[in-house]
Amino acid sequence: MIGVPFNDLGCLGSITQTIAGLVRDREPAIVEIADKHASTESLAAWIRTLPQRDDTGDPQDGPKVVECDPEQRLRIPAADPNCVERSALYLAAAELIEPGPVRQLATLDTAIGLHTFPLESGAPIVLDPRVPRNGLRYGVTMAALGPVVVDARDAIEWSAQLAEDGAGAAPLRNGPSRVRVARNAVMRLVDEGAVPASSEVDAMGWMFALAEQAARRYGARALTMVRTTARAIADVLDEVLARTQRNLTLNERDHRAETRRRIGQLVVAAGRVGLGIGGAALHAQLDALGIGKDLVPFVELELNREGLSLGSLARPPHLSAFGSRA
Repeated sequence: MIGVPFNDLGCLGSITQTIAGLVRDREPAIVEIADKHASTESLAAWIRTLPQRDDTGDPQDGPKVVECDPEQRLRIPAADPNCVERSALYLAAAELIEPGPVRQLATLDTAIGLHTFPLESGAPIVLDPRVPRNGLRYGVTMAALGPVVVDARDAIEWSAQLAEDGAGAAPLRNGPSRVRVARNAVMRLVDEGAVPASSEVDAMGWMFALAEQAARRYGARALTMVRTTARAIADVLDEVLARTQRNLTLNERDHRAETRRRIGQLVVAAGRVGLGIGGAALHAQLDALGIGKDLVPFVELELNREGLSLGSLARPPHLSAFGSRA
């Protein structure tokens, strides 16, 4: 069944009416395409193989849907479709192949710009290989009306996806690969309680900071999810480090230089984060070094000599549940 668009009712509503008319009239070109595919999965796979020709806004490149702003080209079918035309073709042919599921058009802002795609029973159908399914599912969840519950693993995956999109769009050397390092470290921490290396802690904080920047494009709900996930991971990291810490004594003669170096590295890493990851790691590592609250002023003095400071870094607030409700 062809349903009301997920959003952008003026533009996508007009396109949906056109699609419904083609199905109702059993447009021969659409029927021919539908007859070549035994399933909607086969149809989607075929559409993904079609070459892409973007709509550059040329008024002579039509026909156009004037209800859209800017006006959108709509050829059904097209040998070289853009995302709007791919989605329209899928809705029309899929309705002839299997009319049961509810199918809608949706448009979201993605890493490659505004992107139109079909939803089938609420799940996104990927027709453009450049757009990851996980990213579309995340966008639909964030744009849905009413409260939503985000699974912990989904929150981590989506945060990593946001960070990777941001790293890919920015001139950051090895940005996407560093996001994957951070994502894998977070998953090992959550699944196995594995203590990340100091470089991984730094990468984790960097990943969530980048995800926060990218989440602003999706609004307050996405921003809340990233921040809540970062704080939850910080809390997990704090607890894991606390369980594995060793009772070390601060020997002025043998360990002073090494301790100062390690703390300095932690402070620098924590200062880059600003989301609690650095603070959690620093708090646990100070405990591991045998530095309690009474020794913090002396540590601060040593750091000041190196041009560093503990600043206002503190243990992040405890979260009673890992995950986020936005």
